[in-house]
Amino acid sequence: MKPVLQFCAITLGVTALITGIGAILGAVLWPLVGAWSGSRVPPGDLALTGARTLGFYFFIWAPGTGIVVATIREHRRTN
Repeated sequence: MKPVLQFCAITLGVTALITGIGAILGAVLWPLVGAWSGSRVPPGDLALTGARTLGFYFFIWAPGTGIVVATIREHRRTN
């Protein structure tokens, strides 16, 4: 049971980390792109939209990355 819990913990940890990175990047990049393009939307609204959007896209791909990392760690541990 312990290897299964470790596998799940690694997968969830990597997912949370990658999603957080995506949200932070979105919060920083969206206002910069908005200012560069001359958008009249307030930077705070752009940051919130960017964090949600990029965080969501990163969240879609993150579990697969977490599973790969957990599989590699389990393989190294058992071999």
